Amino acid sequence: MTIVVREALEADVEGIARVHVQGWRESYKDFLSAESLAGLSVEERARMWRSTFAQPDPRARLLVAETAEDGIVGFARGGPVRSKGAVPLDTDAEIYAIYLLDKVKRQGIGRRLMTGVLDHLSQQEFLAAGLWALKENLSARRFYEALGGIAGPEQPLELRGQTVIEVAYRFALASNAA
Repeated sequence: MTIVVREALEADVEGIARVHVQGWRESYKDFLSAESLAGLSVEERARMWRSTFAQPDPRARLLVAETAEDGIVGFARGGPVRSKGAVPLDTDAEIYAIYLLDKVKRQGIGRRLMTGVLDHLSQQEFLAAGLWALKENLSARRFYEALGGIAGPEQPLELRGQTVIEVAYRFALASNAA
């Protein structure tokens, strides 16, 4: 199976939304209730992604991974840090989302998506990128650590009616490593 990683196009919105919902259901099935995951909507996510294209930020990057057989199977997006919450990421850039379908995990696709977004953020002269990961999601946490992410502070998050704990991860960007 050949997987292409490329810049997302507005025409990809439905595929991104489908992966977003399926990615949540696959990745969070052990951490969130079946009811909350069943309530996710491809249509709702598609509206969210359309708004991303309607108000593009040139400093942000959205990449998709696709196959000829399945279409879009993963995506990653990052850009300027969005909020300075109660527990800040202490970075000037943020990885907003990275999702892959289970059937294509552990093939280097996530690494290609993350590297592509992190390289873009470095070229935009951001100093560091951060993200929030569910504390219980050890698979994702190991992935971030393998890419050089350093775990940081934790915070509670109300997520679809449940309280979970998130862990911040920080990535130094290549242009600033010297």
